[in-house]
Amino acid sequence: MITVQQAVVRYPRFTLGPLHLTLHAGERVALVGRNGTGKSTLLALMAGQRHADEGTVHFGSPIAGTYDAAEARLHLRRHVAYVGAGLQALPWYTVRRHFDFLGRMHARWHPGRAMELARALHLDPDAVTGTLSRGNLVKLNLCAAWGQEATVLLLDEPTAGLDPVARDDLLLELRRFLERHAHASVVYATHLLDELVEVAPSRLLVLRDGTLREYASDATGGFDVATMRQLMLGDRVAVPPAEVA
Repeated sequence: MITVQQAVVRYPRFTLGPLHLTLHAGERVALVGRNGTGKSTLLALMAGQRHADEGTVHFGSPIAGTYDAAEARLHLRRHVAYVGAGLQALPWYTVRRHFDFLGRMHARWHPGRAMELARALHLDPDAVTGTLSRGNLVKLNLCAAWGQEATVLLLDEPTAGLDPVARDDLLLELRRFLERHAHASVVYATHLLDELVEVAPSRLLVLRDGTLREYASDATGGFDVATMRQLMLGDRVAVPPAEVA
């Protein structure tokens, strides 16, 4: 479980927060918002990749009165994997050597899990990472997440920049991955609303004007694209946001 409490991140012309969010074990959540609304920043906080200017972000249940921001970020990095379209490997490494490198970085690294998923995703272990397509880079990141035995996956616009065929192929592989690993908690961030059917989320989070709003499935019309677009853009809608857990 990840808990975000009163988290604030300040930029020169934009303030994100205060944000309140609880991600439960095994939960699937959709995160939407226009470009620049703070989706990647929120995921970076949840992944322990950056610190909040105010508030706390932690994995599990912290002991009252003992919160340490640096220790909390290290704990998040042990349990949370960030998956996006960017290269997270030395470009001259092969996939196999990249996995070996990760084995020296993560105490809980499981090479068999990473290679098993690579085979299932048709990812060549002898391919040089610097030559991989964007779709295969996302597959590489998924394998790395599974190999480090992460219990939370944060998917940040994973299909960005893909052509329609590559996008459909990647979404198919992602759906198969999520079906095989139903226990994993997932946050899927996108502004391409039709992709959310692949994740089968239980609730919708909308970032708009620096604030986070939450909607239950019935308030989204069963994740109807037109309704979600209204919620994302702030158009008039008849349903109020649910209280964030």
